[in-house]
Amino acid sequence: MWTHAFGDGDPDVERRMNRPENELPTALPVNRLLARTPEVAVALVGLQAYTTGVAFLLAARARGVAGPEGESRLNDLFWGHRSGPRFLLGVEFADGRRASSLGLHGSAGDLVFHPGAGSGGEASVDQEWWLSPLPPDGPLRVIARCPELGLAETAVELDGAAIRRAGEAATELWPYEPRQDPPLEPPLPPDVPSDSWFAR
Repeated sequence: MWTHAFGDGDPDVERRMNRPENELPTALPVNRLLARTPEVAVALVGLQAYTTGVAFLLAARARGVAGPEGESRLNDLFWGHRSGPRFLLGVEFADGRRASSLGLHGSAGDLVFHPGAGSGGEASVDQEWWLSPLPPDGPLRVIARCPELGLAETAVELDGAAIRRAGEAATELWPYEPRQDPPLEPPLPPDVPSDSWFAR
């Protein structure tokens, strides 16, 4: 998705920008509740480990569409359609490397951390996330914060060694080949009558 935006021509970084298309991941039976209040719950669902990183779904659910003051529950906080409060998500490796949703395009040093596809609205959001490289042995901390949803800063720990082993066991379907995206060309102008305002 962002390969050309900040891969800077480094083949290793470009390869790790998204989940590899030449692999089948190893599924990890890990669903973890990240945060919960009487009105909101956020969980990590369905970890998928690849040789270059791990993908997971962030699932958020709100009991009602709006809070007591009529503020929005999930849509604006997750998708960031306007400036203001956001749902914050971060990761920290056992060796101290870290990245968050506040980072420049989701990368920090050699870490790649960014959202992918997602869906939802005011009461339900499912958002894919990609983290690369695979974590080292030790705890992989996932941190969340969203006071607007009543979620204080909280963290859960995942087993970095188990994620790494799972990624190393991913199935390579065929050798990796860099994508050769064709150069973008400007679209052809529409066919309009010569007497049209748009033809002038």
